Amino acid sequence: MTESDTAAPDGSSDEQLVRNGLHALVADVEPSATALPRVLAGRRRRSGVRTVLGVTGAVAATTAALLLTLVFVVDRSPPTVPTGTAPDSYVTQLADGTLVSVMLETGEVHHEFGRPDIDVTALARGEEHVYAATADGGVSRLGPDGTVRRMRGVVPGDEVTAIDAADGRLVVASGNRVSLVSGNTTRRITLPTGLVVRDLALDRSGRLALVVRDRASSEPPTLRVIPAGGDSAARLDTFEVGCGPLRTAWTSTGLAVLRPDECAVTEAVRITTIDPTTGSRIGGGVHFRLDHPIDATEDVRLSTDAADRMLVSTTTGNMWLVDGTGVDSVTGRCASHRDCAPIPSVM
Repeated sequence: MTESDTAAPDGSSDEQLVRNGLHALVADVEPSATALPRVLAGRRRRSGVRTVLGVTGAVAATTAALLLTLVFVVDRSPPTVPTGTAPDSYVTQLADGTLVSVMLETGEVHHEFGRPDIDVTALARGEEHVYAATADGGVSRLGPDGTVRRMRGVVPGDEVTAIDAADGRLVVASGNRVSLVSGNTTRRITLPTGLVVRDLALDRSGRLALVVRDRASSEPPTLRVIPAGGDSAARLDTFEVGCGPLRTAWTSTGLAVLRPDECAVTEAVRITTIDPTTGSRIGGGVHFRLDHPIDATEDVRLSTDAADRMLVSTTTGNMWLVDGTGVDSVTGRCASHRDCAPIPSVM
């Protein structure tokens, strides 16, 4: 070490001023002679409490960490969704008899439900199941696991003229008789003799809308509405005159009605939405043309999804998607161009 390193600094220098300030600060905070014994005595008195608090704190921290981990695990779990259907899909039957759900945009098969052992005449789509009206007048329910079960409460016999499902309920029409099946309960509604239900729609609240025609009359079909829990069908007089409705389906705002645009040109159709209470027009008036003329007995279907899109399908396998005022032809998209049975698809 050099001499300059050990020499005392000049008392008038800046360095000496700093040293003097530091000594003064240390003197202010220097403990007294009795400070150490008092600190040690206090530490001995608190040591037992601190040990308990320390253990308790460690257990609480571990528990909180475990709960937080469990919460994160639950939050990361995917939501439970039906495996058989998807929001953007429709249900149809392939030419080999297999019932499938098909993605609307791509035409790819989303799920195969299996094959009923009896010829299928009409389809309805539930939240997880597919319902198939069969040629013997009964109804089969197909689950996402491929199980097929004959529905109780639907007595085979006459031809099923209309079928629909919503919120775990199934409704089936055979001529002038309507059966509403919910769990193990079946409610039956009979219309006057001579009437036939050509189409029906069931909403999530249990309301029914019927397209009814008189077998002995040349008058066009009429709309009738049955309130939830009711057993009588009140005729709904609408602003429309002439041709009458062909098919109907519930939307979030009212009742969608498919009807001919001109009675003499039955391949030209339109869809309007009406108030199910007053019959007045809410909106709509979408016009488009089908691939061939139809009449009131032609098997054409109108179905809707949760986004109020509407699918019009016929026995030819052709389909039209109505979204707002736009109409998109989905012809040829039936299950990635695989052949389908001559049964209208449903959303």
